[in-house]
Formats: sequence, structure tokens, C-alpha cells
Amino acid sequence: MSQRWILVDGYSVLHFWPRLRKLAGRTLEVQRAALIRVLRQYGDATDCRVTVVFDGYAAKHKPDQAEPTPGLEVLFSDAGKTADDVIERLVGTADRPGNIRVVTSDNLERRTVETLGAQSISTELFEAEVTAALGALDRLVREHSHARRLNSIRSHFER
Repeated sequence: MSQRWILVDGYSVLHFWPRLRKLAGRTLEVQRAALIRVLRQYGDATDCRVTVVFDGYAAKHKPDQAEPTPGLEVLFSDAGKTADDVIERLVGTADRPGNIRVVTSDNLERRTVETLGAQSISTELFEAEVTAALGALDRLVREHSHARRLNSIRSHFER
């Protein structure tokens, strides 16, 4: 796995990505699950370590322990703490904060993590990056599937 670590403010992304906003009529659990799916795919496509942090107070049924999601770490802040608090602690205690990129729409939070040595990116720019990475992954999968079908057809006729 690469040295890059993406820390995502989960609710910041949920509120600012149009694709996920379409789920607004559904439960928060459904919205979180959709974001987790997208971020797991992004992590697979980019070989980055990805952690998404949610404000624990916003989860009605905060899991005692987040369900294991291969390739993605899901954290909920404790009572009285915010996702920003958790993100700042993770950046502040990291061995290499310069390898961390924080995704949030909160400009004050972006300045804070940059002061701690991390990089930051807005949710809008990150959405474009995720879309591009997943599009490239989709193209690779389709090309690979197409090549496998052609090889299968060729081997059938060569018998």
C-alpha cells in the first residue's frame, strides 16, 4: 500500500457531493454506506490508505465498532468530540503528516491541518478526483474483460 493517506470528513462530503445528496431522502445510514462504498473503490483504484471520520453524535445508532470494510477505515468521533477533533489528532500524531491529505469543505479545518503539516483538498475537488479515478478503473476493467473474452473466443477456434 502506498504511503499516501486520505482522511475524509464524512459528513462534509455527504453534504457537498451532489451525487450523494440525491440520497438525502434516505436515512443517514444509507448515505454513509454509499460514501463508504465510493471511498473503498477509490482506495482500491489509487492504492491509498483511506480513513473516513464521522461525527459520532450524528449517528443515532453509532456502531460499537465500525463494520470491517477492507481497504477503508471508518471512524466515529466519541461523545463530545467532532470529526475535526479526530482528524486533527490523527494528523498531529502521524509520523509523516506531509503524506496525509484531508478532505473537507471547512476552510478553517483545512488551514488547521495544513498548519499541522498535512495537505488538504476541498470536497468539490476531491469529488472530481474520485470520479476520474473510478472512471479510469472502470475503463481498465472493461478493457481487461474485453481482452479475456477475445482470448476465450480465439482459444475456442484454435482447438
